[in-house]
Amino acid sequence: MTARICWIEDDPTIQELVAEKLRRQQYEVDVFSRAEDAHSQLGSYDLFILDVLLDGEQSGLSLCQEIRKLNEDVPVLILSALAEPQDRIEGLRLGADDYLGKPFEMDELLLRVAGMLRRRQWYAMKPVRGNQYRWQGGEVDFSSRMVKTSKDQIQLSQKENMILKLLIEREGETVSRDEILEKVWGYHLFPTHRTVDNFMVRLRKIFEVDPSEPRYFRSVRGEGYLFKSDGSGL
Repeated sequence: MTARICWIEDDPTIQELVAEKLRRQQYEVDVFSRAEDAHSQLGSYDLFILDVLLDGEQSGLSLCQEIRKLNEDVPVLILSALAEPQDRIEGLRLGADDYLGKPFEMDELLLRVAGMLRRRQWYAMKPVRGNQYRWQGGEVDFSSRMVKTSKDQIQLSQKENMILKLLIEREGETVSRDEILEKVWGYHLFPTHRTVDNFMVRLRKIFEVDPSEPRYFRSVRGEGYLFKSDGSGL
């Protein structure tokens, strides 16, 4: 099925260039100059590409927040001339999956779009072991992202849920940091391996009795991470 992309940009030249390149990749693209013009169709897209500074009253960042209230899973890419570190951090904090500064390389934009759509397709697939999974460390409902352990009951973030899904599906196998980035973020250019490590620290705090001596989520030096449901030795 052809992916539908919502592209919001108020510069006509950039509008036309990006839309043409995306359509050549066989994507269906709707182009808007104002965020307000896309409101009635926010639930019908597979990916959003948003400029920050737009014609009209609403910015791309506020639209990103609105999209996130409707759908936590749909990929959102910010494409903006506001590209200082604090701008990128703010965009990601408000719900964007990625932030690309202008000027940009078209090939990089297309790579990121393709990767984000692959991530969405994989995440939408029903887990191999079903939507609910239970092991010694706890139980998870992948649909609701709810987790129960002996310590707590919480809701995982989307990316925590995705990493957990990947490791459980590959139980007993070492999953590299690059593969985790590819599956969860859609590409391996950004963020970094350190980001993966930070997410694994959070998962260990949730599921491990002693996070400093993990039984279920093991590090494999120089390679990646491995999940063992029974907590047995390697």
